[in-house]
Amino acid sequence: MNRYKKSLIVGATVLTLGLSAPMTVHASIFGWFDNFELNLRSTTTGLPLTVSTYDFDGQKIDQAKAKSADIHTDSEMSKKDDDGNEQSSVIDVDYGNKRMTHVGSTLIAYEGMKNYEDQFSKHVNIDDHEKSVPLLNSMYQDFKNQWNSQARVVMIRSQSGKPIAVFVGNHVSVQSTEMKNSTKFTVDGHRLFAYRCDYTVYPMSSIKSSVANKVID
Repeated sequence: MNRYKKSLIVGATVLTLGLSAPMTVHASIFGWFDNFELNLRSTTTGLPLTVSTYDFDGQKIDQAKAKSADIHTDSEMSKKDDDGNEQSSVIDVDYGNKRMTHVGSTLIAYEGMKNYEDQFSKHVNIDDHEKSVPLLNSMYQDFKNQWNSQARVVMIRSQSGKPIAVFVGNHVSVQSTEMKNSTKFTVDGHRLFAYRCDYTVYPMSSIKSSVANKVID
């Protein structure tokens, strides 16, 4: 049996097992494929990213929108340990024929999604000390029609723990990255990149439950 036939059999077996497995396995399989496709697009044609940076207290410093961008460790600053782990925190954002080099402060980048924290903060003065779940409860009340059919909420915080971004989706998966201090997410087939951030992924059912029970702590 040649390699081509073996590859087809292995692929078909994996797909069959995935389709016959529970929903959590489906999500991980499709998350893997989505992540692979997004990584490929990022390194070949680039992704249409919105890139935002924040200070320690979660205040937005700047924001840029690029039609085609790729984020990676700066090659000149790259330094790996004996196990091949990246030690440099210097990253490049390549867009068009330009390059932005960044290190230190919190950065997020995303495509094809809405940052609900940006929308919410336009008309609500957020108390810096307000806890995460009460804040999400308030957002849920504001965006109930948009959130009702979603299964997961991703809240991203600055290095001081202040909420800076909220995204929602049915299929959310978290991927490791070769870049230090960075995490990649796929949210319904879209890319979310977080650098020097804290984050929590909540089940939407817990947010709805806390709203219904009027939980504030």
